[in-house]
Amino acid sequence: MKKLYLLLAGWLCCGTAFPQISIQPAQLDGTHDIRLLPWGPYSKKYAGISHIPEMQSGIRFDFSVMPGFYRNKMLVPNVLFESGYYPWNISADQRRITYRYELEWKDRVYVDVTYHVIDSSSVLVAAKCVNNTTLPQTLNLNMMAYIDYPDVHPSVKVATGRWQNAVDYRSLDFATVRPQDNLVHLGYKRGEVRGDDYVDGSAIAQRFAKVTYAINIKDNERKGMIRFRYRLKKGAQCRFQIGGLSQSAQSAIKWEGTGEFVYMEVPYVFSGAGEHTFTLTSANNEGAELNGFFIIPDGAPQPEIAANPKRFQPEQSRHSRSVLLKYADVPVHYGLAWEEENAELRQVKNDELDIYFRKLVHNHTSTVFNGNNNGHYTNLFIRPVEVAPQSDRTIYAMLSTGSKEQASAKLQEFAALRSAVQQRKPEDPFAGILPEGKPFVFSQQLLRATLLSNIVYPIYTQRSYIRHFNPGKWWNILYTWDAGFIALGLNEVNPDRALDCINAYTTSLGDQSAFIHHGSPVPVQMYAFFDLWNRTQSAELLQYFYPRLKQYYEFLAGRSGSSTTRFPSGLIKTWDYFYNSGGWDDYPAQVAVHRQKLTRTVAPVSNTAHCIRVAKMLRMAAEALGKKEDLKAYDKDIRLFSTAIQKHAWNPASGYFSYVVHDEKGNAAGRFTNDTQTDMNMGLDGAYPLFAGICTPAQEDSLLSRIFSDKHMWTPSGICVVDQSAPYYRPDGYWNGAVWMPHQWFMWKCMLDLGRADLAQRIAKKGLEVYSREADESYYTFEHFFAKTGRGAGWHQFSGLSTPVLSWFAAYYKPGTVTTGFETRIKQRSFDADFTKLDAALAFDKVTAPHKRSMLVCMNPSSGYRVTFNGQEIPAAAPYPGMLEITLPATSRDGRLLIVPNNK
Repeated sequence: MKKLYLLLAGWLCCGTAFPQISIQPAQLDGTHDIRLLPWGPYSKKYAGISHIPEMQSGIRFDFSVMPGFYRNKMLVPNVLFESGYYPWNISADQRRITYRYELEWKDRVYVDVTYHVIDSSSVLVAAKCVNNTTLPQTLNLNMMAYIDYPDVHPSVKVATGRWQNAVDYRSLDFATVRPQDNLVHLGYKRGEVRGDDYVDGSAIAQRFAKVTYAINIKDNERKGMIRFRYRLKKGAQCRFQIGGLSQSAQSAIKWEGTGEFVYMEVPYVFSGAGEHTFTLTSANNEGAELNGFFIIPDGAPQPEIAANPKRFQPEQSRHSRSVLLKYADVPVHYGLAWEEENAELRQVKNDELDIYFRKLVHNHTSTVFNGNNNGHYTNLFIRPVEVAPQSDRTIYAMLSTGSKEQASAKLQEFAALRSAVQQRKPEDPFAGILPEGKPFVFSQQLLRATLLSNIVYPIYTQRSYIRHFNPGKWWNILYTWDAGFIALGLNEVNPDRALDCINAYTTSLGDQSAFIHHGSPVPVQMYAFFDLWNRTQSAELLQYFYPRLKQYYEFLAGRSGSSTTRFPSGLIKTWDYFYNSGGWDDYPAQVAVHRQKLTRTVAPVSNTAHCIRVAKMLRMAAEALGKKEDLKAYDKDIRLFSTAIQKHAWNPASGYFSYVVHDEKGNAAGRFTNDTQTDMNMGLDGAYPLFAGICTPAQEDSLLSRIFSDKHMWTPSGICVVDQSAPYYRPDGYWNGAVWMPHQWFMWKCMLDLGRADLAQRIAKKGLEVYSREADESYYTFEHFFAKTGRGAGWHQFSGLSTPVLSWFAAYYKPGTVTTGFETRIKQRSFDADFTKLDAALAFDKVTAPHKRSMLVCMNPSSGYRVTFNGQEIPAAAPYPGMLEITLPATSRDGRLLIVPNNK
């Protein structure tokens, strides 16, 4: 027991305190996974706790608690639609996860289910049943244990034989270079396709032209057969030249299509042991799908492929108040223990519970429910749970995993773990915030919980399964720009996880993909990294990420690999990679370009503006690393892109920068307008040169007047992405007529770069007010907000693009937070213990002309402060005690910032 108590003591001391970043680049390289325990909120089906028995299988063990009124309504917490549960409170390390289940709205009768992750082999489950009514309530709890297979689960597998999947090639080329050759969708391998009928779930297709394989041959394997597994449409034929399988010249082979998978054998003879390569070169690839091949040395047994069914139902080993489960396709056992006497084990043999199980509420006698047999749930049914008026009652259970003996032994610690959890007092992440921030605490709690619960397994990329943060469980896929904002939010909650999230979308030098891409190609990872670097000032972090981010940038900027982003005019467009240039799905100019099929000739503004801003930030990184040659390349890009925008895009008539039309040679040929010659870019895309820091004073005044005018872009709910005076503005659009947080975050940072802390605060305060009002009312963390009413809409448990709300809260109300724009780098900073003094070394963007900039510093509210820069006192507004809005002098020279109490 001594070992157990030591474990509990360590666990009780961790898990809720704000963690320090542990920068270990060697652990990051070669993976895109999130570094967490095997237990976490990874389910794609029903909310609860999940366990990953092994990363490569894609199989996930899930456990969910489904409360209800006894013999009445029950809740099934489906993560893919509104279902009565809410991510409620999750610790930064995701080891304490609480969901609220509203049985009677609003907080009259509810159940808070908390999963306490003790270690990699055990979880304590606590279901707190609360009755805030004047009547007694009789509840029940259905606890469900089940497994889920990956979205692509091969229907066949290799039973015997030496197999190599076709995707594991040395190189693959197409007959002509494609824009995606160096930015493969979703981080797949070039030519890769996925499907249930492929061995391993992957094959190569897409009419590849040439593929090269390397195989290792032992001395007794020098002669034999290569057996290809392929598929063609019925009646189709493909001809290939195959070379390298013998000393003779290339030989011709022909594949015949039947519509099914078939085999072809080709003999090989190698001169000796070691690595050998062979090639397949297409003469007329008519859609061949090559799944892979067997290597069959002379005399070896014939290989076999067998069926690979999904086996959901476990073997059960029951005891008085516990059960052990063993699933055929999972290498470990799972244990479940409980304390309640009024409990029984049941089985539900069906694929879903949303309809089927709820229809069975009144079946009081069966212990086995035979549905469609396409799934299986082990159901611990606890009833009745009687809760007196104005009281609560907590029901405990425990999960364990390991070998049969380990899982069983772990369950014996149930009582000790429960006692430890009952004594534990979680730390408050909002302790010490400024009083002015208290109205926003509850909405911050909900958004933090949503952010930390929006993580799923498995996601497939780069030939492996990973855990992955997503903007909402409905988006079971990689999303590049959303994930950048997720990283920005994690910077405020758990910097280690932010580090993982940024790393997930960057690739090592020379990778087939310049970065991991899906969705709008807005490089938010760059901004998330800059924010993290400013917080840590870590040279090691910079050394690791700089080459990866540079590779990312160079593809977007049109000067690497197969990138097609750059027009000869110097403007950037990304239509070849996604329909959405800036995340704004129904942005009018973007919609018009697609409807008129003009993606080859029209450039938006924001893509080029982002390249300018990113080049400026990477230039600061290169300067810190002493990479002088890189400085020259960034300077050249910045000049080219800035000149192109100013020369071709500014429209003094509209007061915005326009989308630019090009001729067939890529030369700028005019502004993109509608039939009445109205500029189609009256909106935030047309204001992005302000963000890039390249506007003239007149342009700056014009754009600021439009962004903050209630006749143009400023609405009762914040900045709308489309000018309200434009004829194509709509009050019912998804982005057009709605308010979102991400572009407001960009403009907030822009205001700090411009020295307009007053306007920055206006954006942040409005965003916090709108967000908290909706979350307080509905408990939902919505995607966007209607411009007129401020009510939320879209996905109800959304985190991705809404995380600026976390940044604004920390910047204005959390002592110890320092916030700058993109042109100010924090080389060093140190607070004293109670946040009454700050000593910071600052550097600035040296490619931009010197001008005044702002920064925000949140201090201890108990004192007034004096601020100096290089020994000279500088202005610092204090809108309330503890909040400093500092105006830095118009300089690009490095300097020392000191903040001390007025009496010092």
